[in-house]
Amino acid sequence: AEVAAAAAAAADEGFNAPPPPEVEPVAEERAAPEVATAAAPVAVAEAAPRVMSDVKFTEYKGYEPVNPQEYLYNEDIPEEKYVAKEEFLKDQAKSSSVLLVFMTVFLLSFIILVVWLGLIGACKVKDFCNLLDRGATSPDYNYLTFPYNIPVVYVWGGITTGALGLFVLTLYAFTVIRKDVGTSRMVELATMIREGAIQFMATEFEFLTVVVIVIFVLLGIGINWRLGGAYLLGAILSAVTGYVGMSMATRGNVRTAAASQEGLAAGLNVAFRSGAVMGLSVVSIGLAGVSAVYIMLTDVKALGGFQAGASTIALFARVAGGIYTKAADVGADLVGKVEANIPEDDPRNPATIADNVGDNVGDVAGMGADLFESYSGSIIATAILGGTLPYFFENPYALCVFNHLKIDRFCGPFGYPSQLSYSSFICSQDNFYLNYPTTKVWASNSAFIAVPFLLAITGCLASMIFTSFVWVPSNIDSKNKSQVMETLLWSLRLNVIGSSVCIIGGAAGICWGIFGDNTQFQDTIGYGKDNNLLMYGFDFAAGLASCEPQFLAGGNGILPVGLSAQPVLGKYMPLDSLGFEFPAGDEVSWRIFVCIVIGLYLGVTIGYLTEYFTAGNFSPTKGIGQSGEYGAGAVVIQGLGVGMLSTVMPLLLVFAVIVGAYNLFGTYGISVAAVGMLSTLGVTMATDAYGPVADNAGGIAEMAELPSSVRDTTDALDALGNTTAATGKGFSNGSAVLTAYALLTALVQDSGLAPSPLQLVGTPLTGPSRVYDDSGIISLIDIYVVASVLIGIMLPFLFGALTMLAVSRAAQAMIVEVRRQFRDIPGLREGRTGVRPEHTKCVAISTRSAIIEMIIPGLIAIMSPLIIGFGFGIRAMVGLLVAAIGSGYMMGILMSNAGGAWDNAKKITEAGQFGPHNGKGSEWHKATVAGDTVGDPFKDTSGPSMNILIKLMTVFGLVTVGLMNPDLEDGWIGLILFLVTVLFSLLFGWWTLVRAEKITQEARDVKPDPNRKPDAPPKVMSPFYATGPYIPPEQMRGESQMREAYEAAGGTRAARKGLMMDQTRLPGLATRDEYDPNASAAIGPSPSMTVLGSESSQFVDGGKFVYR
Repeated sequence: AEVAAAAAAAADEGFNAPPPPEVEPVAEERAAPEVATAAAPVAVAEAAPRVMSDVKFTEYKGYEPVNPQEYLYNEDIPEEKYVAKEEFLKDQAKSSSVLLVFMTVFLLSFIILVVWLGLIGACKVKDFCNLLDRGATSPDYNYLTFPYNIPVVYVWGGITTGALGLFVLTLYAFTVIRKDVGTSRMVELATMIREGAIQFMATEFEFLTVVVIVIFVLLGIGINWRLGGAYLLGAILSAVTGYVGMSMATRGNVRTAAASQEGLAAGLNVAFRSGAVMGLSVVSIGLAGVSAVYIMLTDVKALGGFQAGASTIALFARVAGGIYTKAADVGADLVGKVEANIPEDDPRNPATIADNVGDNVGDVAGMGADLFESYSGSIIATAILGGTLPYFFENPYALCVFNHLKIDRFCGPFGYPSQLSYSSFICSQDNFYLNYPTTKVWASNSAFIAVPFLLAITGCLASMIFTSFVWVPSNIDSKNKSQVMETLLWSLRLNVIGSSVCIIGGAAGICWGIFGDNTQFQDTIGYGKDNNLLMYGFDFAAGLASCEPQFLAGGNGILPVGLSAQPVLGKYMPLDSLGFEFPAGDEVSWRIFVCIVIGLYLGVTIGYLTEYFTAGNFSPTKGIGQSGEYGAGAVVIQGLGVGMLSTVMPLLLVFAVIVGAYNLFGTYGISVAAVGMLSTLGVTMATDAYGPVADNAGGIAEMAELPSSVRDTTDALDALGNTTAATGKGFSNGSAVLTAYALLTALVQDSGLAPSPLQLVGTPLTGPSRVYDDSGIISLIDIYVVASVLIGIMLPFLFGALTMLAVSRAAQAMIVEVRRQFRDIPGLREGRTGVRPEHTKCVAISTRSAIIEMIIPGLIAIMSPLIIGFGFGIRAMVGLLVAAIGSGYMMGILMSNAGGAWDNAKKITEAGQFGPHNGKGSEWHKATVAGDTVGDPFKDTSGPSMNILIKLMTVFGLVTVGLMNPDLEDGWIGLILFLVTVLFSLLFGWWTLVRAEKITQEARDVKPDPNRKPDAPPKVMSPFYATGPYIPPEQMRGESQMREAYEAAGGTRAARKGLMMDQTRLPGLATRDEYDPNASAAIGPSPSMTVLGSESSQFVDGGKFVYR
């Protein structure tokens, strides 16, 4: 009575009324069955004043009596309308003048570029018609070859196609902006997410600006300003790409949530169109940027600087974004879902906004910068290697020498009176080289440089077509979750498959259009089907393959005995300085085409393998979910095992592609396979970036308290996004290996370890300056190489450890802050209308932590190849990079796949796949949540960063290799770099630890404000509310614990108002099978059922009785 009076007084006096008096509990007297026992309500300690009016309980069975104030449910309290803050009601317009201006600019640019393309193709612009690549003969590089023309028409075509892509993506963005934004609460949430993302990226770019400028100056002074300028432009365009994708994703999320009210098809198309802006920005800006920089600098090797700039931004954006998103995600999950037992993305959770911000800065901006780097890197590596191939422009003497290098490889140089190159001698005698053709532009290196640009143009055009719409069947059963997932997945697959078919057709046109019949290439002597090129060779059939020297008639030279006495007719089949023998010219077209196709096949297959190991409808993920029965440890063990197993098939496929492509067309074949794999990137990136948009849409729907049908739609889209995101990570890992290997080959060539074409050929008068076997062998018995290999294996583990620990420290600070807000903000945990969490503090914690924690991993990634290269020589650095590529690829697959499998294991558990009683809130579910918590930094921070790590290390080795020596001559430079790196890492690491502890302690020390007043009455909500399967009351057995728990939590009144769901999760239930699904009406006590409990003591209390 005192409690009720106090509650009524509080209702009359407002929210400053004193708390109700505590009621001293009456000692419980244990008695025999059927003997009444007295008890009194238990006062609630440390509870905030709660306003209750007339609280009427039904029979309260099976629970300890509690203070009526514990039950917030009271349908007599009027609900107050939530009023959004005006400062967050932005971006409600259904048009954008800025986008219209950009659309106009890009369209006009495209038209102008098309006109110029026609003039260049007709050779009306003389300066562009015969533009030579200055990098081929520049003394700034070690690997020198002969001049060749830049394929200006096709490179300019790349700029033109990029402009068209920018127009299309701007059009896509405009169509998304025109969609409905929903309620004011939805707009408020979306604005908070967008401003948090902008704040983070602005802070990140402030730091990166300093880093980029420093490296730009060092490259300009140390090597050349062309390389430095390319680095600067690559960094800028990579940052722009990430920002464009983030900006669109943070506007598409709220519109996807609003469109989901219309159904799956509408929501999917808005989310996919938002992701398509990211996909098209990667391929359009990447293609146009690489092409424009090549035209401006006229130096294909300087494009390595462009790749280094893109890699720098990608690494820091991926690491910082990953730390940000996972710190918020882990903090939100552990405190919200596990401790506070509230749903995911609940508006009461202070870390929810930071979590949604992290999806955009990590999975959109970070992934966009990552794949921008892979995409541009594959084009650049292929173009650089194409410029080194032995198909020389207007140089018959070089063609002759390279066609006879097989003799030098077989016999080696003749040592008396000095080293003699047989190939050079043959070609210079009696001007024999004049029998060789003077090749035209499209029969030289220019043709091979054009291939990656043409393939990228084809992929970009296909992406514009197949990102325009996603078809979803109208007869899909939304209640069948597995059917919904499979249907949506196939809807996206159709777009990927369609673009792949178009690219295969385009690749065939490219290969046979440049290298097929009736082309300049095939019309060149020695390149076609006929044996019409004079050459010397060994007569192996006659057993005369002897290298014993003999003097030629006339005594003016020496040749091996086994060499044919007279030249024979054959084909041009050169040997490069790394030992690969190229095929005959009439085979070039189909060999390059097959390389492209197997690269494309590798990407699709790795995607399916990743889906198998991570999707919830396959056995690996089901096994992880099943292990939740045995606790969190079993889930973690099972997930690690699945992650390790998932590395086998992708590695074997990559092995097969590398070996197959190399045998088809050498290292150029490997690099062109990487371009083929990434040619569908516009579509695959759209499906990848779509996931975070759908995830954000689900969060907005939850926080804005939209109808459950909307959340069901966004959940289906989000589940699909998890699968496409995991597929995207596998795709990124596979392409990284091929790109890194191609860049490593370019590094070896420019290192000076192998003789360059200019050194092997010389001139007819002077001869070569180096012979074929004058190569710096990288030996695996060289102690410095072996030691460097071990360090290379270790580096991905160190990098992964640093990023994982960074997430842990940031998450700990986030957890303390979220706990503090739940503790100190009155009404937050209960969900009082008008009570808002302090989202900005969580956003600030994630932002500061991510920016600071990314510094040491980034420093180690950049400095490692420089320390080894300058300290122990180029050979040791190559060993380091080879080992890091292999180890990093394995770590990347393991972490990404294990993390994705843990995530989906949690989701299928929540969906009730292991029984409704093992769903949300159960111990089984908590075990899978623990696995997902481990997997979050695995799949979104450390794992995806591995592929950037291996490419960044390789490309920084490439751009600086010209400053290094093959041996230990500059060991003191490496020692200085090592000491500076270690000293900085130790001091900065110590400061980071101290700072993290200080932030955590400050959050612990914050005391609640005694003068703080709640903004509104308590939200009408049962404390037993939980999403899940709802069991109709008529199916509950009358005297079961479930029925008792149902009545105690508010009964039918609460259920009708949507305040209680999933009775299987109500507290205190001992068994989970207490309902009859076949019942159609209320049933009384079952004679076969007894009241479950340790005792049946009962007492009478004001007409009510309690079973315990």
